[in-house]
Amino acid sequence: MNMSNSVYVAWQCPESRGWHVVGRLQEHQSGYAFNYTKGANEAKNFNPFSGMLELDKIYISEELFPLFKNRLLSSRRPEYPFFIKWLGLNNDNASPMEVLARSGGIRATDQLQVFKKIDPNENGKVEVYFFVHGIKHFSESAENRVNSLKRGDELRLLPDPQNEHDNYAIAVSAMNPMELIGYCPRFLNKDISLMLNDPLGAIKVTVEQLSEDAPTNYKLLCKLTGEASDSTLNEIKSNTAYMPIVEQ
Repeated sequence: MNMSNSVYVAWQCPESRGWHVVGRLQEHQSGYAFNYTKGANEAKNFNPFSGMLELDKIYISEELFPLFKNRLLSSRRPEYPFFIKWLGLNNDNASPMEVLARSGGIRATDQLQVFKKIDPNENGKVEVYFFVHGIKHFSESAENRVNSLKRGDELRLLPDPQNEHDNYAIAVSAMNPMELIGYCPRFLNKDISLMLNDPLGAIKVTVEQLSEDAPTNYKLLCKLTGEASDSTLNEIKSNTAYMPIVEQ
């Protein structure tokens, strides 16, 4: 099965507000597979999802599981073409997995989020797309700066270890002159930090798309490319929270 065609599920603990990786969804030729990851065992007070109550079982389905299907905007909705455009996808061939990975599959009724992790290819190269978070919490000047960006503009990533919400927080800055405009998604922070701290590593972040008519959480789509040393890549791959409880 192609690991690159996988997305992960994060759950937010209502008490601590901390986020935990708890599951992995994979797509293959005959359908979909879901299994819980070791992060589910480590997450205090986590309860298995409806219809998938056993943590040590692999669930197989020809169709997308309801847990994920219900997180997709119906293509019959009038705003669907705009939504797909904001995600930087093609309306004619956007797959459910692509939509989940880009949109986050967020619903107001629960504490779950879907995301695509940094997954180095066989050559040790990394490519991932993400939306800049927290734009609305910055100044009007920063928002104006975001609106002035163009595709291909380079951005800079800056560690923010003093951040009270996340020790691995990574701020995003516009260049020439530098101005903070937002943050990387929390689920990418630790892996990005490893790459930024790798003397043999290299990361480049550019503007992929600016959607001025989109909600702020879908406004600025970025593309991250990079590479790192074998030791860093192995550390990224060995995060136990992402490892399945049961291998297929």
